[in-house]
Amino acid sequence: MESYRTTDIILAAVLRLGDVELIDIEVIGNKGTFVFTNIAEDYINQYDLGKCLVEPVAFNNMVKQLTTSVRRMTRH
Repeated sequence: MESYRTTDIILAAVLRLGDVELIDIEVIGNKGTFVFTNIAEDYINQYDLGKCLVEPVAFNNMVKQLTTSVRRMTRH
């Protein structure tokens, strides 16, 4: 199983809304690295080209959720 890592919370939110499986959040200091699995290479290319569409309210909620998850993990 190959994993994909990103520190870009915006990309992480888009991937989550695209039903990509988030398998871990690695925290160093106060910054999170989001670890995903089973991402089609083309999906990242589509994101980079600005062609991924997500529902705006769901996107905002997902960014908040990921931010909260990282903050909780930094408290330990």
